Amino acid sequence: MCNTLVMVVDEHPLIRSAVTALIKRKGEQTLDTGCHLKAIKLITAYKPDLIILEILKQEGLALDFVKKIKAISPRSKILIFSSLRSVIFIRKCLAAGVQGYVNKRESLDNLEGVIDAVLSGHCCFPDIDLSNDTSAMLLM
Repeated sequence: MCNTLVMVVDEHPLIRSAVTALIKRKGEQTLDTGCHLKAIKLITAYKPDLIILEILKQEGLALDFVKKIKAISPRSKILIFSSLRSVIFIRKCLAAGVQGYVNKRESLDNLEGVIDAVLSGHCCFPDIDLSNDTSAMLLM
């Protein structure tokens, strides 16, 4: 996957650093930012192959941001790396066109495997029943 450009968008510098280091170890090129406005500028300029995104912001969920990314760079794949784990939330990510989801409580090895799978054209989501869940409610 040489010459692959991966962008990390997360408000937390420690998370960005860890994920960026993981990607660089694999020999990939990286961009990172904690700001969605800067991310839009970088996505417009560079059209990354993969965008790893924390969708939970202080202002709430940023599902509209996924739609903006898809409009600007439709071939970029999006992987959500979040602390949220709600079936309803994951369904909304799927509907928005996201290719993968990893919970931040999982290991970096798991994240690395999902990154590889998504870059290879696969979709990767947690092993949960996405068909019907009335217990997981998340206000959007």
